[in-house]
Amino acid sequence: MSDGPAATTTSEEKNFMPTNVLVSGAPERIAQVSTVLRDQDCTVVEVDDLDAVPAACAKAGAHAFDAYLQMPAYVAIEGKTALERLHHFYAQGVLARFPAMNAAVPSLKPGGRITVVAWPLPAEVATDDDIEARRALYRVLAHGAQADGGDDLVVRVLGSSTSAEDIVLAALGRETIRAAAAESLSGVSYADWRVELLGLVSIES
Repeated sequence: MSDGPAATTTSEEKNFMPTNVLVSGAPERIAQVSTVLRDQDCTVVEVDDLDAVPAACAKAGAHAFDAYLQMPAYVAIEGKTALERLHHFYAQGVLARFPAMNAAVPSLKPGGRITVVAWPLPAEVATDDDIEARRALYRVLAHGAQADGGDDLVVRVLGSSTSAEDIVLAALGRETIRAAAAESLSGVSYADWRVELLGLVSIES
């Protein structure tokens, strides 16, 4: 005797199914969003050191996560001169996000999401020029992730003042705020941009 029609999952129910999310950043930053993520029935893998993200992704394997949330990490500014301090901030701060992102992209499932939350700037590197430089680096980071992840990957870049609740909504594709998406690269497709970039032998900088 039949038990009746098999149960089906509605689109509304799918929106609330558990999601595996990789979160990196400073412990206090991770804690803020992890609590909200778990309230949304998400499974969270926390990595409080950007240098440890590749190992965490290797352990999880390819296509292990639905989303990667890259939060700000703590950077102690070092150096005796302004140039030394600026170099340390960018090398150990913004640029340190690139290897972590490179490891995270292959660990995302098709249709995955990446949300990058900007660093709060210390006073000594908070001039208008430095703010614009940092924004440009975030855009390049987002473009690189998009190029490697393909059109199915969704990339968002959010400001440092975005609340934990709104960050999570963006990370899960339920944003109610106007998230800043990765911009187009002067009309060049991500695939073409990636080919051009990988074809470079040398470049002046």
